[in-house]
Amino acid sequence: MGSCQPFTDDEPFDKRVKTLADNELLEIWEETQQLEDLLRTQMQTDLAMAPEYERLIVSELQLRSNRALLHVR
Repeated sequence: MGSCQPFTDDEPFDKRVKTLADNELLEIWEETQQLEDLLRTQMQTDLAMAPEYERLIVSELQLRSNRALLHVR
């Protein structure tokens, strides 16, 4: 597991996601997936722990990827 700590300030995640590096975003996403899988196994339920986090992370990474492609052209 990674080293991401809970945010200490009051900035909402949808704002904070824009300031995190790609590797930090991927680490948060990976940790969330691992926690969901663990909880699903332990609780034997179909649990979606943080779909909003996942949506925000994927959207931000897609935006960055599109920007990078535009700069290459």
